[in-house]
Amino acid sequence: MITRALFLLLVVLGAFDLPTSRVVTWASMAMANSPNGGCNACRMHEEIRAMSLEAIKEQILNKLGLKQAPNMTGRALPTIPPISKLMDMYGMQADQPSSVEPGITHHEEIDEFSAKTESVFALAQPHQKLRHSKGSLDVLYFKFSDKVIQHRVTRAELSLWVWGNQRDDDDDDTPDDDTPRGPVSITLQRILRGTTENGSPLLGPPLTTKHLRPTGKRGTWITIELRRMVAEWFKHPRDNLGVALKIITGKTDRRHTTIVETNPGAEFAPYLEVQTQELESRRGARIKRSVGLNCDEATQETRCCRYKLTVDFEKFGWDWIIAPKKYDANYCSGDCPMAFLPVYPNTHIVSLAEPPNNTGPCCAPRKLSEITMLYFDNEYQIVFTRLPGMVVERCGCS
Repeated sequence: MITRALFLLLVVLGAFDLPTSRVVTWASMAMANSPNGGCNACRMHEEIRAMSLEAIKEQILNKLGLKQAPNMTGRALPTIPPISKLMDMYGMQADQPSSVEPGITHHEEIDEFSAKTESVFALAQPHQKLRHSKGSLDVLYFKFSDKVIQHRVTRAELSLWVWGNQRDDDDDDTPDDDTPRGPVSITLQRILRGTTENGSPLLGPPLTTKHLRPTGKRGTWITIELRRMVAEWFKHPRDNLGVALKIITGKTDRRHTTIVETNPGAEFAPYLEVQTQELESRRGARIKRSVGLNCDEATQETRCCRYKLTVDFEKFGWDWIIAPKKYDANYCSGDCPMAFLPVYPNTHIVSLAEPPNNTGPCCAPRKLSEITMLYFDNEYQIVFTRLPGMVVERCGCS
């Protein structure tokens, strides 16, 4: 009985790509500590949960292309609108894991073409001003990780904070006569390698947009479309030298040294929102009906069943994951007697042809689903991504 249970555990944790050697080592210890070859059900579930959590941690790092968890010491979450919008849209702020109701559930599975989309919120990095023949230009520089630049850019928007047209010492929201009332002209030029004949930096074609300043003391966010420029950076990362920024207004603002905020350390620092897409291979579109059994640890069910397992990132000390703070991953456990196999006819036929010494069918995940995640990467950029295969939706014998 213990051998079959441990083999079952090996397959269950295999869903999260846990190294086989670690599972076998744990299995050997469990057998050595069991005097009569049996295993207490509560202890077995506790061990499976612990091993599953370790496997999930490794799986998340692997899927995100991280060798170790990023160090977020001293890093604060920026107050930019898309972050709050994403957390509200996907319910990440609630962090309320769903419940697993005991009993038999029916699933309709559809295999079809799918695409994985990520959003990256690149925060402006500190950079020196660019010397120019007519003065100096502000430079906005955004750094991307190797994993991010392997995707195709579908949308890229630069967000800049434009200050209002009223001074701090005014009592009302009436614009002052000395502050600009007309539009703000913003010109962006990609910085290229090399210099011109007179020694000035080499810049790409100008992209000029005009924006009205908001009335009052506060400011507002404005966005500028930069998909082509960012796509070039992704294709040729070594040529990502940043973008030169030139601002023209009617008069000099007495309240701000610059009307458009360009300081990377400011509260309303510039940021770049990039949406990428990675197409997955097409599978034959088909619909199949299947069943699964859900259990809680208080039941006496011994057959293959799905049990609840909550992953709490705060308990891991993973402060680099912005949201969700916790989610239900679930795990599979139980026996696969022949009487339980009619719902898996193909598996039953295969098991009859297996050698007599084979351990037989075992309980394992039969349907997995994705989770959405918002996190800091090693470049301190904020990434929104979808991680496939992180939630066990159904268990079965295989």
